Amino acid sequence: MTELVQAAGYPDSVDTIRRRVDSGEFGARGRDWYRSETGYRYVAPAAVEEFIRKRREAQ
Repeated sequence: MTELVQAAGYPDSVDTIRRRVDSGEFGARGRDWYRSETGYRYVAPAAVEEFIRKRREAQ
């Protein structure tokens, strides 16, 4: 996921992306992403694409 966001031209760090996921910028927890017991966030590809689309529109 980090690679997709960075390839879209956004130099966000892993920590920044993790905070964005936790704050809901990648959709709803349980529907668009979930957090494993080990702390990793798994985000649906469609949620990543939507995040990038919204971010481009905001610029």
